[in-house]
Amino acid sequence: MIHHIPVLLNEVLASIPETTQFLVDWTLGHGWHTQAILEKFSHIKVLGIDRDPLIFQKTKEKLADYGTRFDTQQWSYADMDILTNQTKPDYILLDIWVNMEHYKDTSRGFSIKGEAPLDMRFDINKGITAKEWLTRAKPEDITKCFVEYADFTEPKAQELANAIIRARNKSPLTTTRQLRQVLYDCGLGDPASSIIFQAIRIEVNQELEQLKVFLQKLPDLLASGGKCAIITFHSTEDRMVKNCFKELLQKGWNLITKKAIQPTYQEIQRNKASRSAKLRILQKNIS
Repeated sequence: MIHHIPVLLNEVLASIPETTQFLVDWTLGHGWHTQAILEKFSHIKVLGIDRDPLIFQKTKEKLADYGTRFDTQQWSYADMDILTNQTKPDYILLDIWVNMEHYKDTSRGFSIKGEAPLDMRFDINKGITAKEWLTRAKPEDITKCFVEYADFTEPKAQELANAIIRARNKSPLTTTRQLRQVLYDCGLGDPASSIIFQAIRIEVNQELEQLKVFLQKLPDLLASGGKCAIITFHSTEDRMVKNCFKELLQKGWNLITKKAIQPTYQEIQRNKASRSAKLRILQKNIS
């Protein structure tokens, strides 16, 4: 298993009350947050949820020794209504970061490195691939994706969209190398090309739509007095979480983090990928 370093781990652990009995890690990944929680709190039961069946199975086996204290479900945010009909958790954790395995396993098409089919799906059994989206998408849809999810200017996003359209009209874009070459030809280097790949991944997996659904249903998910901690890495995600928390604050919820918690200099030095992380925590009003 590729080692994925958990971000803001100490801050998450410090925010979990001793009174917590049931915790849901909604972005289980390799389970490093969950494992630390199970180790620190011997009385807490954790339900780990993840969309990716390949990583999910590895983590399920990895944490099997915790017995009945740990359970798993392969769900997406769209399945959360199932949880509302069960025991409500005292704490929900979302770490909205792509697992490093998605990038290091270049065969899945997330990375600009190597050559692989343009897939990019978290759940390889559901939805359309990046190749299918790039084949079907209209120029204005591609432009919108690059503006909203990659923070490119409208003219540059439109230039990239038109280049993709021209390339696919000549020959289908089926591999990461082909897409990367189109971006290179438009003057993008590796960092900017990686951001474009990220934007396409967000679109293919409907990540912001999934988060929107979760935030809408959050009030029905948590137990009375329960906490929700969300770690974001993208400005649009953080803005969605911040606005949702503000709305719930007006309804009597308690904002635990007045400002987003960010990694320390020391953590960023240990883990460069953590530099854009922001942690926000909200507590449901007691009813």
